[in-house]
Amino acid sequence: MSTSGRLTRFGVALCGLLIVATAGAKNDSRPAFDHVFVVVLENRSFDDALFGPTPFIRELARTQGLATWYFGVAHPSLPNYLAMIAGDDFDIRDNAPSCLASGLAKDAPCHAPVHETLADQLEARGLTWAFYGGGLPEPGSLVVEAPHGPAGALYAQKHNPFAYFRQIVGNSARRARIKPLDALAPDLTTAPPNFALIVPDQCEDGHGLAACPDQTDLAGRSDAALRRIVTMIRGAKHWSDRSAIFVTFDEGLPPQGLAGAPRHMGCCSDASGGHHIATIVVSKCGGPRRSAAELDHYSLLATIEDGFGLPRLGKAASAVTMADLAGRECP
Repeated sequence: MSTSGRLTRFGVALCGLLIVATAGAKNDSRPAFDHVFVVVLENRSFDDALFGPTPFIRELARTQGLATWYFGVAHPSLPNYLAMIAGDDFDIRDNAPSCLASGLAKDAPCHAPVHETLADQLEARGLTWAFYGGGLPEPGSLVVEAPHGPAGALYAQKHNPFAYFRQIVGNSARRARIKPLDALAPDLTTAPPNFALIVPDQCEDGHGLAACPDQTDLAGRSDAALRRIVTMIRGAKHWSDRSAIFVTFDEGLPPQGLAGAPRHMGCCSDASGGHHIATIVVSKCGGPRRSAAELDHYSLLATIEDGFGLPRLGKAASAVTMADLAGRECP
């Protein structure tokens, strides 16, 4: 089936939704957030995310806010994660580790951008943040990967953008906000951060490793992991109409079965592009909505910054936001 055919089929499946096709200008209505959770999965095109063995993603797309024309900003993973929290990909086009990583070889290629981040902005306003990484061995760990071995690592630093900024990892208290994913559940029962970036391990985020139990069902495993995470957040006592979960992918690949399709698809005046990906906004009372605006990871950051009343960083300054999909107050 062609891409256009699939999109048509998806539109029929979602009939009855209130469709919101936003224009290219900045949105005037801004959400107001107390808690934002961003869950990032890996390497799945829009079509494959919504038409694969992913019943929970399809359920969210049908019942929550779906961005139908959202793109990664680059390939491979790392620049996309950096864009989400700093408003820039710093022209990085590799997955080299942080220059601040533990055990880094003396002459190993690495990155350490000098730039303000969303974490810095939040703390300046007295707000909190945390990174929750699947497979991270302990809070504040700066390992490049864990466990290290020929079968691959469940945790990969390239999926943790906070580890690349000296002002964060050079401070022990701030570095402690980099936590294993297992810390999310107890934090939700006590005092969840105002902003959380959540990345499952590489067997559950859709990336895949030789060590993963079933390489043929990566999409199904990531869908199940997403269901657990979203259900846990929505069941927490702090979940309210001022909360939102953004489900996105770092980058996309050409849909399966479309050999020769372009790899570098983008939008929003970004020539590099990280391909067409699915992004869903889950809120308590938002209901089913869709946006066909041109969006990318800078749009995600801009939406979050607007919702917390923060100035926009870098390329988020000119980004169209997802305000139409987020921040709906309950009647």
